[in-house]
Amino acid sequence: MFNNLFIVIMTILFIYIALFTVYYAVIVAMSILPPKKQDDEQAIKKHNNLIVIIYAHNNEKTVVNLLEQLNKQDYPKGNYQTHIILDNCTDDSSNKLEFVGGAKLWRLTDDAPIGKDKAVSWLLENLLSFKKVDGYVFLNANRIVKTDFLSKVNDALQNNSVVVGSTDIFLEDADFYEKVWSNVNEYNVNIMKLGRSRLGLPVPIDSDITAIKHEVLEKVQCIDFKDANAELKYSFLLTSVNHIPTFVPEIKTYVSSIDYELRRPDFSFKMSLFRHCLNLKVFSNYKFAEFLLSLFKPNPIVLIAMLVVIATYSFNYYFVFDFPWSVFLAVVLAAAFGFSVHKTNQYIKPLGYLAMCPVYTLASALSQIKIFKKLFRFLKKKQAVDVEKITVPVSVTNGRNVFPCTMDLISEDGFKKAVFRYKNKKQETAQSYVRMCDAVKNISDILEQHGFRMKICQSCAYFSPKIDGTNNMVKGYCNQKAVEDSSCVDLPETILWSSCEYYIPQEVNNVIDISSYIKNR
Repeated sequence: MFNNLFIVIMTILFIYIALFTVYYAVIVAMSILPPKKQDDEQAIKKHNNLIVIIYAHNNEKTVVNLLEQLNKQDYPKGNYQTHIILDNCTDDSSNKLEFVGGAKLWRLTDDAPIGKDKAVSWLLENLLSFKKVDGYVFLNANRIVKTDFLSKVNDALQNNSVVVGSTDIFLEDADFYEKVWSNVNEYNVNIMKLGRSRLGLPVPIDSDITAIKHEVLEKVQCIDFKDANAELKYSFLLTSVNHIPTFVPEIKTYVSSIDYELRRPDFSFKMSLFRHCLNLKVFSNYKFAEFLLSLFKPNPIVLIAMLVVIATYSFNYYFVFDFPWSVFLAVVLAAAFGFSVHKTNQYIKPLGYLAMCPVYTLASALSQIKIFKKLFRFLKKKQAVDVEKITVPVSVTNGRNVFPCTMDLISEDGFKKAVFRYKNKKQETAQSYVRMCDAVKNISDILEQHGFRMKICQSCAYFSPKIDGTNNMVKGYCNQKAVEDSSCVDLPETILWSSCEYYIPQEVNNVIDISSYIKNR
């Protein structure tokens, strides 16, 4: 019984490796083949009316240069506008951009940066009503572009509704980590993305360099640029409605390794996305089905290990796919990889950097599996020398009942994180933050996604933060007395994780709504 089960598993693994081998070899072959020649007598292309949207937060050293480059485009001046979002910038970006000119500046002056996703969504709400707009180009403020950038975008939008450009990273005082991802990015751009592009297959959205037609945004009514997970989910949304995100290598942007930020979707999120997308009619859209299955692209180390196990087993025992088949797959994989390396000119040292990526991604994937979490924590060397921690009581409600909980507020070498606890369950912040208010906000957001709300000052309609120049921004004012008595000017101070009987949800954010809420409570 066990032997039969083992053979079934080995057979499934062999078929999986064989299918991936064919898939990988085809993509490599397509990337190596010369591109199709363009018809010189092609009809005159339309000059689309484009709006370039740039999100910036303290990007003074790069965004000014980017605006100057956009002002010098060889694209007709009357066919594009540049809009720059300055999200609570504390540098001199605004003054310098005003001096350069040529762009509409949107200054957000809340107490804290609202983030790229919310800022761009807010701006699009204002721009989608614009008439005679054909497409939107989303750029990161740290990018460098050439004078033909918008012309290339316009060419790509002639036959595609969503296009994703390429990113070339130039090394500038790069450390080992940055060199690894620079080589990985070069390989992905010149082999994997290019091969997929020539096969007409979708690629994940990259909000740092993407162009979307106006009609698409009118149809889907949203963008989702929060992080790499959100971008991947948004890419599946676009593909499901037949607006394929298409990689166009001619649309080039450049970025310094110092300014480049690596974003990769979590392995656990990919698996969750796969489960949710199975509810859709995947087989009615073969590109969507391929995109979904591409989430199971194996880690090279795991692939080699599986192939070695199958080859060893087929060499020593009877197997429906005998030993020569394993050797054949290994030769095809090695040949395809060799040709791809030759094309990208990644020899010796660059190849060594490229080989480090599978080690990192495998460790990253394993660290997300519960059984390995404790092991990784044990092996991880704790370098923090300045650790502070306090535990505060918090109340959580699901709208019907209130549950007493606690929250750990932790500071490690100046970086903040929070750990929410209820009985034997806990939830940590997704990352470490510079400010404690952001760490607490992240916990609140996670709880709200599951239908719960923390009844603390930070999420109360009466609360307003105190701008005192500190990083943490944990203090604020309670406006409860001022709402009841308009003559009150002496507002009591409070801390954002405190709570009291006067708590009102933050959505109730004006005097009239608060009064109605109190009467109906």
